[in-house]
Amino acid sequence: MYIDKITLQNIRGFKTLEFDLCRGDDQYAGWTVFTGDNGAGKSSLLKAIAVALTGRDIARSLQPSFHRWIREGTDSQESKIELTIFPEKGVDTFSEKGQTTYKPFPATIVLKFSGKDTSIEAPNSLGGKISLAQRGLWSEDARGWFSCGYGPFRRVFGASPEATRLMVGPTTERYVTMFQEAASLFEVDQWLRNLSHKTLEGKDSEREKLNLLLEILCDDLMPNQITIDRVDSDGLWLKDRNGLQLAWSDMSDGYRAALALLADILRHLINAYGSNGLAERGADGKLRIIRSGVVMIDEIDAHLHPEWQREIGFWLKAHFPNIQFLVTTHSPIICQAADKNGLFVLPEPGSDTQARALNDDEYNKIISSRPDTILMTAAFGLTNTRSPRAVEGRAEYARLMAKQRAGGQLTKDEQGKAKQFQLFALTDEAL
Repeated sequence: MYIDKITLQNIRGFKTLEFDLCRGDDQYAGWTVFTGDNGAGKSSLLKAIAVALTGRDIARSLQPSFHRWIREGTDSQESKIELTIFPEKGVDTFSEKGQTTYKPFPATIVLKFSGKDTSIEAPNSLGGKISLAQRGLWSEDARGWFSCGYGPFRRVFGASPEATRLMVGPTTERYVTMFQEAASLFEVDQWLRNLSHKTLEGKDSEREKLNLLLEILCDDLMPNQITIDRVDSDGLWLKDRNGLQLAWSDMSDGYRAALALLADILRHLINAYGSNGLAERGADGKLRIIRSGVVMIDEIDAHLHPEWQREIGFWLKAHFPNIQFLVTTHSPIICQAADKNGLFVLPEPGSDTQARALNDDEYNKIISSRPDTILMTAAFGLTNTRSPRAVEGRAEYARLMAKQRAGGQLTKDEQGKAKQFQLFALTDEAL
């Protein structure tokens, strides 16, 4: 399954939003990035997508109240989230009897305001028939239709009682961190310990899953020559370049969050498809996950050093080549891994500008430029990447030099300022 199109009408801060995610020739897998200022609606966009992917009933569990989801200031008492879903034949199945063609179809959620409450509905197909979304990705009896989503808070331990209940639901656990800040990825820690325990008991199936996980995570994932050491009854262990072993609780937030995220994605893929046929070796001998699906990650750059930000998108694409990654970020380095038609910008809060895909020229500039240049493109909209102090210093130095070139005599005080501000006037190359 992939998402072909995203349409929002009167959802949160979006009056209208229409994104076409196809890369051409029915290709959707790869790295798609949504950028925008704080408050532009990046998290709201991913949550809306999650609501349409999971359907009315699961969405109500994840988001008990849809109060304020209908855009304020609109005359309409109704809003809509619609995804066009591209199913994969032989992977995604439909429940119940009925004619099925493997062509794109809509998954639509309608929000209606009535009195003090906002209801959520999933309209049937024309003629009152059960929609393909209800027979497919929303059905408990259908198979395939893989998707999961992660919020910006991806801690391993600790959760509120309400979040804990959602963390063990068969579908809600795949999205709980997107909707509950108090949720955690604690279940993946339990899963790893369980795999280790059953491997020691001689369970071949669990040994196969654990070996697959470790081989993927050991393949040049982490910077600074950090490697996976083992998984045992205490969870996951790392080893640094000096041989020092680090447990989950001793790791930095960056290592802990990234490892938990990737292990959790693999856990959900194994639960959805099983381990047989999940991966294959490429011509280079490296293991790759070959199943398809949608993975959303909000603020993927959170806690990651710039070196890791530069590599993470390329690493995920190489090891999950058939996954459609939808991520949000404030980092220009994350954008460098974007694939064709994979960069979208949301306007600043209160703006009348429409959310849009960046054009080919803008895309080519971003994937080939340095971070400071990317920050000044339409994806981020900065007018200057220097500090305010440096901008002011350069302007003052330019004024003093212009006075001198015009034959003016600099005062002693101005000469001192010119010497002081000369630092800010040096070019990047000179520095």
